[in-house]
Amino acid sequence: MYKRYQIYITGNVQRVGFRNKAFKMAQRLNISGSTMYIDHAIKIEAEGEMDRLLDFVAWCRVGPESCTIDSFEITEIPPLFTKGFELIHGIVSSRKLTDLFA
Repeated sequence: MYKRYQIYITGNVQRVGFRNKAFKMAQRLNISGSTMYIDHAIKIEAEGEMDRLLDFVAWCRVGPESCTIDSFEITEIPPLFTKGFELIHGIVSSRKLTDLFA
C-alpha cells in the first residue's frame, strides 16, 4: 500500500544535520518527498510503500543522535506519486507561507 505523511517535529532539530540525514535515509529506503526547516522545527513530507515508509517514520521519531525531539506530529495526506526526495535549503517562516496563500 502506498501512502504519504506530513511529519512536523519540534525540539533541537536545527543545526544537527537532521535534513541531510533524513534525505539520505529517504534515498536509502526509496522514499519520495521533501524536508525543510520551518520556523524552529522541521517539516517532512514522505511517501512510498507502507513498509519502507514506516521504517522512515521510525527513524524520524529518533532523528540524528545529536537532536532532541520535543514533539512529533504525523498526518496522513493524499499521495502525490512524486519521484525523488528534495532537501529544501534555508529556514522558511510560516508567516511568509501564510502570506503567500492569503
